[in-house]
Amino acid sequence: MLRFSQSLLSRKITMSKSNTSTSSDQTVEDNRIGPFVIEPKYDCPHLGDRAYILLQSDQTDENQQAPCNDCQNTKENWACLHENCSFVGCSRYQQKHMLKHHETTGHNICLSFSDNSVFCYGCDSYIDSPQLQGLNLQLSRRFR
Repeated sequence: MLRFSQSLLSRKITMSKSNTSTSSDQTVEDNRIGPFVIEPKYDCPHLGDRAYILLQSDQTDENQQAPCNDCQNTKENWACLHENCSFVGCSRYQQKHMLKHHETTGHNICLSFSDNSVFCYGCDSYIDSPQLQGLNLQLSRRFR
């Protein structure tokens, strides 16, 4: 299992009558602060057969994330890991520029600068694979 922190996860949970003592459905705002434990997908078909690394232009230090290419936001950004792509976009909890990049290019695999997790839009899942070992090594050296 991977463990990662997420600064703020805000999602709506709809509670049914059977789960509450009230007589009508209600929506409750559920704000949670990490860390969260996730179970990544280990057989992502979108990884292909190449090794993954973070392009030099996308590298950051631990105190500063690379800004989003579209809005210059420096919170919760993601780096596209598609070969020869250096796009950095903000998360779906900001202005969703990484999601829009995926939708327009078909680039599925991206890395979170917030917690170094890898996400596949094609699988709609966090992923892990031996093909990401080089990336993990590169990230561990970055913060020594």
